[in-house]
Amino acid sequence: MNPGLVKKTTLLTFIALSTIAGSHAYASKLVTSAEYRALLPKTSNQYEIKLGSGSGLTVRYHCNIKDDGKGGYALDPAQCQSREIDFKKSYPNLVSIPIGQTQYSIEEHKLWAMAFAHAAMNSMVIMQYGLNKPNGTFNLSKPFGPNKESFGDYFMRNMGPNYYLSKGLQESSLGDDLQFDPNGNDGVLQVEYPGSAWSELQGIAQGGFPAVFSSLDPKNVLDSNSGPARNILGSATTSAYYNGSATAINTGSLPWADPTKSTEKLPEFIQSAKDPNALAIMLSFMYNRGPYAAKDQPLKNDATFQQCQNTVDLPNNWNCFTKQNDFGTRYMRQIPDVSNQLFNSGKFYDTTLTRNDVTVYLYLLALKYGFYSSKEYNDIYNRAMTVFGTSNTISFKKDFGRIIETVFTTVPIKTFGETAAVDPSKKVPVTSTLDSGLYMSSKDQAGVVTFNDWLTIGKYAYLPKTGTTISTMKYNAIDCTADANAWFKNIANDTSSSPQQLTVGFTNGKCTFKKEPFKNPPAETCKDGEWCPTKEYPTKCTTVKHKGYTYQNEWHANKGEEPTPAGSENWGVWRIQGSATSTCH
Repeated sequence: MNPGLVKKTTLLTFIALSTIAGSHAYASKLVTSAEYRALLPKTSNQYEIKLGSGSGLTVRYHCNIKDDGKGGYALDPAQCQSREIDFKKSYPNLVSIPIGQTQYSIEEHKLWAMAFAHAAMNSMVIMQYGLNKPNGTFNLSKPFGPNKESFGDYFMRNMGPNYYLSKGLQESSLGDDLQFDPNGNDGVLQVEYPGSAWSELQGIAQGGFPAVFSSLDPKNVLDSNSGPARNILGSATTSAYYNGSATAINTGSLPWADPTKSTEKLPEFIQSAKDPNALAIMLSFMYNRGPYAAKDQPLKNDATFQQCQNTVDLPNNWNCFTKQNDFGTRYMRQIPDVSNQLFNSGKFYDTTLTRNDVTVYLYLLALKYGFYSSKEYNDIYNRAMTVFGTSNTISFKKDFGRIIETVFTTVPIKTFGETAAVDPSKKVPVTSTLDSGLYMSSKDQAGVVTFNDWLTIGKYAYLPKTGTTISTMKYNAIDCTADANAWFKNIANDTSSSPQQLTVGFTNGKCTFKKEPFKNPPAETCKDGEWCPTKEYPTKCTTVKHKGYTYQNEWHANKGEEPTPAGSENWGVWRIQGSATSTCH
């Protein structure tokens, strides 16, 4: 143990010697204090954290569901587990954390509490300001839900710290789930890796938060066998980003999204929903079933959108959700139910946090897991310590919210779909000399898709040198996969001092391959009003000229999707302006 204050000189010396892969210099949104405070509940103490915990607080969880006699389902209180939620009693052990040459200790329950509180605020900031929406995602000037709550009050009740505690009960050792299996597990809050949710967060299919997750090791961040306090902090932080990603996918943040469609209007759905738990229900549903499940069910068309939005008991409207008694159907009922039990209990966790406690917490968040660079950590740390004033202690319940505020208002947040820095010497850059038609997909050694898109002039796929397999490479109907893998392995084994790239073309009915020194992607040289092969066209009915014709796109046009008279006239994404099949009138 090391009671007393952290010596700043020792800590800063260690930080200067620390290295984190990537500087995350591409982040683009710095949240102001005013913007952050506008998200908080409209209470006398906006920063108060209401995390259910205390002696005698017993909740039911893992409940089965039964027919409610009205054609719907209800949680069955006779088939539930129950547990007393008392962090201090259940998690009193000390966790020893080395920082530089010094060992620090922190009680485990403090890490659980800080992790759940920070995850809630992290998801709130990301969902509002991190989804590439110019004016934010939700309309903060309007009330939320049937009770006409402010954004902060609505969010804290639906997805505050108790939402993450609820998920911890469902999917961690906190609720006797995911016990210490020597073969490892999927993370404390069931964010699966190396594929599935982790791949989505890394930016597969042009989404996710690649500037954060591209350099992170999922085992280091998520595995409950190998991290401090069961890696609850890394898992909770990752879960918050996943909730942001799921929201973004249903909010028009993907490059091919059509914001006019109901499938992109999750914020409007939630804000005016008649079910007071709509936010927790929808996010729990997508957390279990995947983000695209919302597009397939409650948001699938305007009629379904309106009916589900006006439903008081959202989970029991079978036009919104498929009626089946499975884990997913139970999950979207269980999570809001446990969250409400905890929020309405009146028993909330509090403890004294020391400067050492907060130092260990921030160190784990930034330098153990890698969510922030060394410089970012140093800036956050300096501001966080000012919250203590002249004291060595603060209250978790009353003051830790101010510590969280320093994190989000000191360094830029990472935004959805933001490109991560790439070191080409550790990758094989693959590009094309073709305007369109060359499709490639690849997988890593675990079978996880690492690229799945069209390659065009100026577009690069950066594939890991080890463990990569090109699963498909086709130019129109011509399959070039076998040759592509042979050339890829040749470049991956190259020992040249300069990075080498694989350039693909097509001549005389065959794909051509060239190994050559890496070239920085060319700057876009597009003329105004003319179709450009290195540009995406996300807005429907954009007018472009190409080879003597004027075209308009029917939906999102990807880079390299070239307008051609025959296809464009009749069925493609690009159609000749004024043609019979065009819907742009």
